[in-house]
Amino acid sequence: MSKAVEIAHEAVLFLSEHQVVNQMRYSEFEALLDGVVTMPDKAGQEVQAVYVQLDKQLLVRALVCFQLYFDDEGRADSEWNVPLQRLAKISGTGPDLGAGPVKLAMRSQCAISWHQKDLWDPSSESGANDLQAIRKALKENRLGLPVVALAKRSGSDKPRREVEDENIPTLERDEGSDDEDDGEDDELDAEDGLDSAERRSKLARQIRNQRVRLKTLTAQHDAEISELLRQHRLEIQAHRTQLRELEQSVEHLKVLNDQGKDKLARRNEQYLLLQNEVSHYKKRFALLEKELSKALPEDEAERMKKRMEGEVSILRDQLDRREAELFYRDEREEQLKAEVSALKEQLESIEKNEIIHQLADLDVVFVVYHPGAGHITLPAGDVRRYAANPLAYVAERCFVSEEHYQQWLEHYENPVCTHSDKSGNLCGVILPRVTAPSDFEPGQDNRCEAHR
Repeated sequence: MSKAVEIAHEAVLFLSEHQVVNQMRYSEFEALLDGVVTMPDKAGQEVQAVYVQLDKQLLVRALVCFQLYFDDEGRADSEWNVPLQRLAKISGTGPDLGAGPVKLAMRSQCAISWHQKDLWDPSSESGANDLQAIRKALKENRLGLPVVALAKRSGSDKPRREVEDENIPTLERDEGSDDEDDGEDDELDAEDGLDSAERRSKLARQIRNQRVRLKTLTAQHDAEISELLRQHRLEIQAHRTQLRELEQSVEHLKVLNDQGKDKLARRNEQYLLLQNEVSHYKKRFALLEKELSKALPEDEAERMKKRMEGEVSILRDQLDRREAELFYRDEREEQLKAEVSALKEQLESIEKNEIIHQLADLDVVFVVYHPGAGHITLPAGDVRRYAANPLAYVAERCFVSEEHYQQWLEHYENPVCTHSDKSGNLCGVILPRVTAPSDFEPGQDNRCEAHR
């Protein structure tokens, strides 16, 4: 039977964007849960955290990836009751972080099912590996935990090995891994003199790592699909609502337009009638003026003339008002036509977007491949943004700028020294290829030692 591992230290690490942003000892975390201390910088957030058990050499023995909500004042959720130590004890195995396979509790591997919703799955994507970030933070030992040096062993016992970051499961696949693994393992075994038991242990460790990676990938894929489906449903509902509103607006504008045309036609008829009346009154006025000048005295004719001029003035005012109304009606009609044209353009744009969403409804998946990011599943809402600038979109997914990604891509496709002399001659010395954009440093990784 194997000897029980002694847990010397317990700590809690808080992560954000795949980086450790806060660390504390477990006793401090208990004070946080009791409300003795607060974290104002986490106010109103649900954060991702990791409970870690370490041995005397500060090597990781157990991990529990959990979520914790903080209220608006930075206090931890008082109803949070995840048994971290219990989960760390009974959970399944995970990757090797330096002291053999660790105990790992996460959403896709939780021994107590009703606590599964309070856990989360660490990311294994290249350039955003949570386990690598955790291991790096613990190695720096910013908490000042005491370290007991490992005593040397005699005989055939070998010292505990140091695990590199590339041994932690990631989503990035090494080139030629399918065809060359067996040959490389045989060469390593022959060089290191490994016996069959050690080879079996190494194989079992690789199998455990692959199982953890498979569980993580499956959980991440299911979560992404659920989130995409939810967003897609919300977008479809929003577009349908907007389309109904636009259709109602178009129908309303059509009604207003028809009413405006009817009113305009009536106004035109009234205008023609008024013109006829004015013409008629002018003729009548001229006739009466002639008759009055013959039949009436001069003073009586003058009074009659003034009275008729007053009536004509009133009629002219009415005519001017009618003409002003007709002018404003013309302007309103032009405005309505412009609004109808704008609505038609909006409807055409919505119909184009509907094509993308109809493809998504038919389970058509938009997948693109880019070096450094691998295969990317595009949400329906991101298709237009990706089509407008693919490099900027991929650079965002790799957590780097577009210019940084472009420089890395040139290095990745042709890993040589890019220094040019005064004559424009390229140095061209072959350099090691940096496979992750976030690990690439312009001016360093694309230059040889002589030109850095």
